[in-house]
Amino acid sequence: MYILATDRIVVGDGKEIYLNQALLINEGKIEEIDVLEKLTNQFAGVPVKIFNDCTILPGFIDVHVHLGSLYQRPDANEMSNNLGHITLMAYKHLQDALSVGITSLRGVGEPKGLGEAIRAGYHKGYINGPRYYTCERSITITGGHGSTGAITKVEIDGPWQARQAVRQNIKEGADWIKVMNSHRSHHSEFTLEELKAITDECHRLGKKCCIHAGTEQSIEYAIEAGFDTLEHAAFLTEELANRAISKNIKWVPTAFVYQNAIDQMKKVYRHSTPESRKDIEFLEQTVEGYHKNLLRNYKNGILIATGTDICFPNMFITPIQDEIETLCRFGLSNLQAIECATGNGAKLLDADKSFGFIKKGMEADIIVVFGDPTTDISSLRNIKEVYKSGKLLHSSNNHANHSGGYKLC
Repeated sequence: MYILATDRIVVGDGKEIYLNQALLINEGKIEEIDVLEKLTNQFAGVPVKIFNDCTILPGFIDVHVHLGSLYQRPDANEMSNNLGHITLMAYKHLQDALSVGITSLRGVGEPKGLGEAIRAGYHKGYINGPRYYTCERSITITGGHGSTGAITKVEIDGPWQARQAVRQNIKEGADWIKVMNSHRSHHSEFTLEELKAITDECHRLGKKCCIHAGTEQSIEYAIEAGFDTLEHAAFLTEELANRAISKNIKWVPTAFVYQNAIDQMKKVYRHSTPESRKDIEFLEQTVEGYHKNLLRNYKNGILIATGTDICFPNMFITPIQDEIETLCRFGLSNLQAIECATGNGAKLLDADKSFGFIKKGMEADIIVVFGDPTTDISSLRNIKEVYKSGKLLHSSNNHANHSGGYKLC
């Protein structure tokens, strides 16, 4: 049992802030929220941490990551046949995610066996890190988007193969099912019949499903088929968004990765080719789609959750602060963008009764940052401490431009 106190506490619902309050943490949960003096009087002798010029928030939730991605790695061929190497790489990514305040994440397309290996590591106490949900391997059509990465994909054709792939992934330990539909083309790679078979089989077996839907027809088919979350979906028009809202379909835009991909491709393709110009043109259209659609759809009521989706080998794989700042640039307030990275992620995972908010009875998934992110969103980069279920898993004295600290009482 211990007490954390600070200047402000962001609840994670996009609205509420507690000022000059403290949290009593007991057995991994938030037991009380009250003024510090009252808690210290009631629980005399309990250790207290007082953070000056800091903010407490729920732990971040990243619902679109690829811990085992080998995309564009020069050693991809060597590593693809070595799950041990991939697992060690994924473990590093888990620790990196903790360091930026992520306490829960969803892997949306991983090499076969990685999810099981990570879970076994947690269960046996070999590793610790963010709470982990896995889709295992993604499902694609023969020759479809991502089919070249054979260790992270299952290729299917037809509704019965689609159902079999769902069953196989569940057998291998999938919490969710991920489908890859569309790449640069403006048509759906899957037929509507195949997509309906996947959603029907998932829901029949008690699982949820998400879909890479990069273009308008693929988004339309995904909504018609009844997927639970749309991934990317920059071309989510108002009419399509309203249909998604009516079906309680949620949206994971991953907006930052597209602008980042433009920057990366311009570095890679120093000498312009017709293919590179086509790729960059599509990405620029995608970014423009977010500018047109994101804020309006949010205001109309679609639930947005944050995902990072970084796959470039020379980049930090879970830059959640970049995604939050991108949401702010598209018009969300600081508190709304933080909600997308906390409470909304928990709702997407059907875990909002357990974590994602600073409320009594919730898991003590907590981050402490220097400064005030309600007025300066960049202060989310100044991580002081990270707790998962009340256990301190990461601590840093690097607080950039903010002066702050804590004292033990």
